[in-house]
Amino acid sequence: MFIFCLATVISTFIYLCLIAYYIYYWNRINPPLIPTSAELPMVTILIAARNEEDSILACIQSCLNQNYPPNKLEVIVVDDQSEDDTNELLESIEDPRFVHMRLGVYKRTTIKGSKKKAIAYGVNHAKGELIFTTDADCRVAPDWIQSMIPFFNDPKVKLVSGPVKITNQSSLIAKFQALDFSANGLVNAAGIKSGLHYLCSGANLAYRKQVFLEHNVYEDNYHIASGDDIFLLEKIKSVYPDGIVFSKLANSMVETQAVSNWTDLIKQRLRWAGKMRHISDWNLKWIPALIWIQRILLFSFLVVAISLGSVNYILASITAIILQLLLDFLLQYDACRFYTISKWQIWFIILEPLHTIYFILLGIASWLPVSIEWKGRSNP
Repeated sequence: MFIFCLATVISTFIYLCLIAYYIYYWNRINPPLIPTSAELPMVTILIAARNEEDSILACIQSCLNQNYPPNKLEVIVVDDQSEDDTNELLESIEDPRFVHMRLGVYKRTTIKGSKKKAIAYGVNHAKGELIFTTDADCRVAPDWIQSMIPFFNDPKVKLVSGPVKITNQSSLIAKFQALDFSANGLVNAAGIKSGLHYLCSGANLAYRKQVFLEHNVYEDNYHIASGDDIFLLEKIKSVYPDGIVFSKLANSMVETQAVSNWTDLIKQRLRWAGKMRHISDWNLKWIPALIWIQRILLFSFLVVAISLGSVNYILASITAIILQLLLDFLLQYDACRFYTISKWQIWFIILEPLHTIYFILLGIASWLPVSIEWKGRSNP
């Protein structure tokens, strides 16, 4: 039992240090000091869409409503073989800045890496020297481009990652996702700032087209169903380790809708977890593994301590839980404040046990040989 207790204490101590590390580097992220140049670059907003008839028009309208010179803006949507009315809706848009492209029609519905092909096709046909990407179910702020452009006045910067926020927060599952998204966004931003690890969301990215084309970023991973964002990030990091930054600006925020039910949420997260098997950054492997082990140890230690009736071990486990909750709360507080969802902070206490169970089960399920269907395709 002593060894069990010691392992729990050590793993919890490392976890607490890690959370404190993230909070520290999050608060060290500052806006760019380099002023925007007088000559604004040509920008292409690129969206790869599949079966998005319910959201695509609102997304495109938010892109076209940018506070950016019309002659410097292009919006490209590459349809990834939609089977609904997405293409018909796209063809109805009449704006000289808008370009609608379609991938070739495939006979099979299981096509690995098809979104990467859509993105690569769009980049190759883009007029902009800077590529901004978002997802078809998102909406971007009017000053989205203007807020990200100043980073690129530094020639060392090759890619800018931005924040993504859950907007519909009325249901329990939406609140769960809003808190989870904001905390993960803080962790990813702090990881970029510190150089500990690099993660981003393709829903809010900007990068130099020349870098994408010169390094053929998807060359080695077209066979992997997802990961258009993480593999792009990994390739750029491998060539330009100091060329990635995070935009901690409210105007850079991209909004998306929460998944409406738990089944689809698990499918979504399993898809995301699946691509992590193929990354080369070991920090993105051992850190989630450490957190998973710590959660298992702490929960098991509490159960065993109670079953043995050991007051000392029970007090030790409760102390560890309180310290973990305190550090998690502080991280969530910073995240909620930036993502303007502070009113949901109280839900952290209610949802934290649920999140622990969810994290443990998801960690197990992510290694099972399951096939996930998403937007009419099966992604193994």
